[in-house]
Amino acid sequence: MSHLTLYLLRHGESIANVERIFAARKIDPPLSDLGIKQATRQAKSLRKLSLSSQFEFKALYASPLLRAKHTAEIVGEWCGLEPIFSEDLMEVDVGVLDGESQEDDVKWAMYEGVIKKWEQGLHHIGFQGGESLNDIEFRFGRFLKELENKRQDAGRSEAVHEAPHLSVGRARSHILVVGHCLLFMAVIWLFCQKQRPEYHGHCENHTPTLEDGHMGRGHLSIISKDNDKFHLIKFNLSPEGTLAEDILRT
Repeated sequence: MSHLTLYLLRHGESIANVERIFAARKIDPPLSDLGIKQATRQAKSLRKLSLSSQFEFKALYASPLLRAKHTAEIVGEWCGLEPIFSEDLMEVDVGVLDGESQEDDVKWAMYEGVIKKWEQGLHHIGFQGGESLNDIEFRFGRFLKELENKRQDAGRSEAVHEAPHLSVGRARSHILVVGHCLLFMAVIWLFCQKQRPEYHGHCENHTPTLEDGHMGRGHLSIISKDNDKFHLIKFNLSPEGTLAEDILRT
């Protein structure tokens, strides 16, 4: 896909966030009351952005997990988009840590140990019973390929309205993606890194550790893809902030 901008929105606060529990897939917590407010504030800001700029969001993709699904439904209602759910956008599978307390020093050390291995370039290492960084790279790459395939299908179709959100040509497609904290940390690390020559990555504000890609609850980051080159445009924009103004100043 030649010209693509992805708006990565982390779901609002979930009950598991409040309780400090590792939540990947085994448990599927809903949004907290604050999480609903965070999602609503960001949804209003995204609508304002689309109305005050020269583009509109062409599609809304989301993880099917409840906290992301609810966030996407709120955003979709405000932005006039029907969420498209993809398992490739689910949270990273942390295996035996799923459902465990983050206050447990042993469990937290297990989590940090895997993250450190990834930062050291050991991308084949995974959580016990869960995913490796290579697994995450494969499935998010598959998601990007899905977008590309839909774009190509639209180009072959006489009725372009069958996939209007990925129409052909040089016009930039602006796509909303609702997902999860560790997933987006990994995506920014994998696809937006100067150290990854295979992606020709370039991120002026990307720092050396994976944890530096940690997004707050209900926060938004923006990456663009031009041919095979990725850029981190904006990072960790708060639902409490002036999102439209921040982006339009870019």
